Amino acid sequence: MESSQEELSLFMNSIIDQIRKNATMSETAFDLWFSDLHLLQIDTEKLIFATSDELKRKFLVTKCGELIKKSVTDALGYEPDIEIICDVVRERNFCIPTDRIAMEQENHESDAMQNRSDLTETEESDEILHSSGLCPEYTFENFIVGSSNQFAHACSVAVSNDPGGHHNYNPLFIYGPSGLGKTHLMYAIANRVQKMRPNMSIICTKSEDFMNELIESISKKTTGKFRDKYRKADMLLIDDIQFVSGKTSTQEEFFHTFNALYENRKQIVVTSDRPPREMFTLEERIKTRFVQGMIADVQPPEYELRLAILQKKAEKNNLNVPNTVLAFLAERLDSNIRQIEGALKKIGAVSFLSGRPITLEMVKSSIPEYFRENKPVSETVDNILEVTARKYDVTVEQILGKGRTKNIRTARNVSMYVIRKVLDLSLPQIGKMLDRDHSTVHSNIQAIETEIQNNHRLNNEIVEIITEVKS
Repeated sequence: MESSQEELSLFMNSIIDQIRKNATMSETAFDLWFSDLHLLQIDTEKLIFATSDELKRKFLVTKCGELIKKSVTDALGYEPDIEIICDVVRERNFCIPTDRIAMEQENHESDAMQNRSDLTETEESDEILHSSGLCPEYTFENFIVGSSNQFAHACSVAVSNDPGGHHNYNPLFIYGPSGLGKTHLMYAIANRVQKMRPNMSIICTKSEDFMNELIESISKKTTGKFRDKYRKADMLLIDDIQFVSGKTSTQEEFFHTFNALYENRKQIVVTSDRPPREMFTLEERIKTRFVQGMIADVQPPEYELRLAILQKKAEKNNLNVPNTVLAFLAERLDSNIRQIEGALKKIGAVSFLSGRPITLEMVKSSIPEYFRENKPVSETVDNILEVTARKYDVTVEQILGKGRTKNIRTARNVSMYVIRKVLDLSLPQIGKMLDRDHSTVHSNIQAIETEIQNNHRLNNEIVEIITEVKS
């Protein structure tokens, strides 16, 4: 099927947005390698991208193959072969998945090293980048408000209108499960402040990036520069702060950065997947700093908000979705906003590539995997217990019982941790299901969170359990 340039641009925008979300490189480095990547062809079997020169093509092949593959799948909802060509030579160079990736990685190792040195140079200007909005597409204007996020939205607007101006809102701590709009609100704050106060130095970053920058500054003996960057900012926004838990040096540096900014009435905004009291391996002095400000939660969207999001997203992507289909999707897609966006993208891609109109029957056959996610909580808990029991060679009855052998104790603690991770249930809810009080659940989960910091085997076992549960 021949695609128009407008259609190619629409798909490319969706794909590049997803690559940007999945990438771990700085924005400057991202622009260097991806700014001129464009889509030449798309069908049900294959996508063909093009870039401007051979050096960029080699870097995308050797370093970004899996990133591009995953991002295309996330954006479109299916997994085509992917080819990247150079605009100049117009030769076939790359297809995912093939053995040529490994071959090219070996053949171009020296080129990749040069690419890395180029990348390091671009990252020197990262501070300039962080002083602007990293994700301009996230604004208050395109954030859809409902009862599940109304308070967090109102707090975010208040902070953006008067950053650092009211101690009750400093810090602003936004928490909730993944995919509900916490990051959107964080960047919306940054973007509005940047627009209203263009001279302010604003740093938006992820906690993992903060930690990696700290590690790099220690290894290069440039901690002074690192501290100047963060402690002299006018506004600091950090996403997924829970990842600093258990990391002593990072917590130490963050604590002093927080104090320096707070004492100078600079605004701090953090997001997390859980409230401070449930960040078990986070230092108490940092928890105390968080709770002295404003804590706002974001809950899974209610039906009316899900329907409004679907309508807005369908309109934005020029999709003709009947109201009966929108209502059906709003009833079934109740996990998070990311799930809603992913389902709608796949429906749009299937409709475009097959030429079929969007009907209820077409939707049911196109995205069955999204409907499988809506299992009853009790069924998912039973599945977690069974998978964990098999992993540690015990029985479900032993996990639920009083036995204290090492295998049983590990299986029991891991079960609680996985239930918490997969279903985001409260401690009392988990305790009720496993016939334990919430304080026992608390200490058992905390034990696992502490141990996986250094026990890679345990961490891998938990990842395998979660993967099997979600499959």
